[in-house]
Amino acid sequence: MLVFIGLGLNSERDITLRGIEEAKSSDLVFAEFYTSKMPELNLKNLEKIIGKEIIVLSRKEVEEEGVKILEKAKNKKVALLVAGDPLISTTHVYLRIEAKKLGIETKIVHNASIISAAPSISGLQNYKFGRSTSLVFPEKNFFPTTPYDVIKENKARGLHTLVFLDIKENKLMTANQGMKLLLEIEKKRRENVFTEDTKIVVLARVGSDSLSMRFGRVEELLNQDFGEPPHTLIIPGELHFMEEEYLARFG
Repeated sequence: MLVFIGLGLNSERDITLRGIEEAKSSDLVFAEFYTSKMPELNLKNLEKIIGKEIIVLSRKEVEEEGVKILEKAKNKKVALLVAGDPLISTTHVYLRIEAKKLGIETKIVHNASIISAAPSISGLQNYKFGRSTSLVFPEKNFFPTTPYDVIKENKARGLHTLVFLDIKENKLMTANQGMKLLLEIEKKRRENVFTEDTKIVVLARVGSDSLSMRFGRVEELLNQDFGEPPHTLIIPGELHFMEEEYLARFG
């Protein structure tokens, strides 16, 4: 059996009781943290909570050697601990599909995800969000502009846009870097989609006691210090009066 266990957003204290029970009863416990980061996670404390050693896997080990996890799951109960909520990542979806092909039973233990927590803490109405998008670090001959197009499409429909910021092995994109990248795309496209006058919500460390939420024009927020990542951006569409009041009071 392969059990996907969501750990939530911030620290080892976010694991659910069900998650603890499933991990404790597993023969092997793996974890991966490259698809999302938990800023206050203490792995040793998590091992104490579940009473098991945790084998942390790199991106390569999960994506290229996931078959080894499945081989062990054929005759043992294997747990895979992941930040946020399982199956939000396509990597986890792939593993579950492959497990099904091999006749391996799977189980999902859900937890909080930035996909639900960001709209929630921002006070923006969930049903008014359009397609979400991800900003990635540019590389040589690689500067994708898809996020700009997604924001443009959502704005045209009056919808909010949730923007995820890139995560590398030891590098997390900040809100400041994300805003600057979108302004660079605006300079090239000049379609008035993301300018210094654009209103934006900046979220930092959602799910932690050090949560930071700011709302304002890009020009006002561009050089502010939001503290340590992970950061998330929301570009609001048309705002309901209650959304406006919430942002005014809490942003």
